[in-house]
Amino acid sequence: MKKTKKNISKKTNIDPIFEARKNRNFEKYSQEASMKARIAEEVFAAREKKGLSQQNLAKIVGTTQRIISSMENGDLNPGSFLLFRVGKALDFNSHNFAKINDCPESFKIMSTSTGVFKTYITKNPMDLSSISNTINSNIKI
Repeated sequence: MKKTKKNISKKTNIDPIFEARKNRNFEKYSQEASMKARIAEEVFAAREKKGLSQQNLAKIVGTTQRIISSMENGDLNPGSFLLFRVGKALDFNSHNFAKINDCPESFKIMSTSTGVFKTYITKNPMDLSSISNTINSNIKI
């Protein structure tokens, strides 16, 4: 019997991300995954900073350790009430919630020569150095 080569497809180097983007729901799923990842990062960092275990945080919040673990692993998209309770227990401020929602932050800059405050909105605080150079060389942040 003569051996034949297997029929090899010409598309052996398929980019899975490119293929996934073709799905009409890709953007929706991508945004959901991104939100879960930001929640996970903020909850984990804040819990570690406070020196709490997942079990201790769960007791404070009134939930289970499994729920806290799921949040920190990005497996759970918590409802607003649970996120509020976790945020309250971890002393979240507007900065934490802005990072979770991928919102730009606002910064007030005062010109020392005029004493006038101006508000600037940016996702990157490093942008403030270029803003300050254009306004006045004597600016306090």
